[in-house]
Amino acid sequence: MVQRFDLAVVGGGPAGSAAAWQARQAGASVVVVDKAEFPRDKPCGDGLTARAVSYLQRMGLAEQVSQFHRVNRVKVFSPSEWELSFPRRPGMPDHGYVARRPELDTLLLKHAEAAGAEIRQSAEAAGPLLDDTGRVTGVLLKGGEKVLADAVIAADGAYSPIKRALKLDSDYNGYSAIAIRAEMPAVRPDVDSLDIYLKLLFQGDQLPGYGWVFPLGDGRINIGLGYVNSYKNWQAINATHFLGEFLETLPREWELPSITELKQSKTVRAWRLPMGFTAWPPWRPGVLFTGDSLGAGRPTSGAGISKALESGLAAGECAVAALANGGPDDFTNYAQRMEAAWGQEYRRGRFFHKLAGNPTVAKTGLKLLDNARFRNMLLTRLYKGQEGPAHRF
Repeated sequence: MVQRFDLAVVGGGPAGSAAAWQARQAGASVVVVDKAEFPRDKPCGDGLTARAVSYLQRMGLAEQVSQFHRVNRVKVFSPSEWELSFPRRPGMPDHGYVARRPELDTLLLKHAEAAGAEIRQSAEAAGPLLDDTGRVTGVLLKGGEKVLADAVIAADGAYSPIKRALKLDSDYNGYSAIAIRAEMPAVRPDVDSLDIYLKLLFQGDQLPGYGWVFPLGDGRINIGLGYVNSYKNWQAINATHFLGEFLETLPREWELPSITELKQSKTVRAWRLPMGFTAWPPWRPGVLFTGDSLGAGRPTSGAGISKALESGLAAGECAVAALANGGPDDFTNYAQRMEAAWGQEYRRGRFFHKLAGNPTVAKTGLKLLDNARFRNMLLTRLYKGQEGPAHRF
């Protein structure tokens, strides 16, 4: 017997779990399918910005999130050293956290389940189900099971099988960042800062990207680096070797493992982070795209968790509203929400992405940022806006 739901969510990460939780607040029947068994690892920097924390608080997870390692500032090496505190904004936290994805994602998935969503783990989506008009009417699982739904929310990642099966492109010229990270012990205090290293060189070229060192607590850290694919020779970069070179620039007294040791322990993970709307419009009849399947990474930093949560919550709310007021053929309300929230930011991101790929431009920009006088002027202007500069990390 085939069961039918109001919403089928493909993917149980932050975007999918947030969408499922939000839809349950309106009483919709929801099923979440994910190919993995939770807890499962997910390559990530593990940093939660203040805005990400605000969404988790909104979902009723303030107490649980406070158990993660708290960070109160961003320390930048450009290569000179300077700091940013998280800005104080009405109704917003002035701090962030560092949370390992196995713990964070399991927390979110269980939260969606506690709200009434049906969770099916080890249930991999093979592709969408379509009616005669081409509208998505559910999900076909590997093994042949059909999950029928009035609408599908595709939160199935950067390599979205739903998007690939529909052969969708984007009206915008989205782009990607390539990132790699490893978790490891370090002989250093559990600091309260997210450390960002902006001087990232490949064969003498300044790259549009940065390295990071994020504290996980209990003497462990997450170290990684990322760069966007606007750099002409990005495909020539061996990310693992590059990470090894970055590790060698960090203080020797930390006693970090070598890249060879990290590879042997299988803690090195690389991934692709789509940015700048790689699916636009963010819906087709019967389906909405969210998180990495939408290309929701923050253009300036690649931060993905806050964007996943924001787009997931919006997708869940907009899907239920559209189904109640016209049906699954038109989710323009979701496109309007995303355009209003991110449109201007992502247009700027696509523009600067092209510029930053030129090593000369990237080097000039870094030199300006490393100038304290110019930097203070820039940060003063940013702090006068609606969002402080630390939010952009």
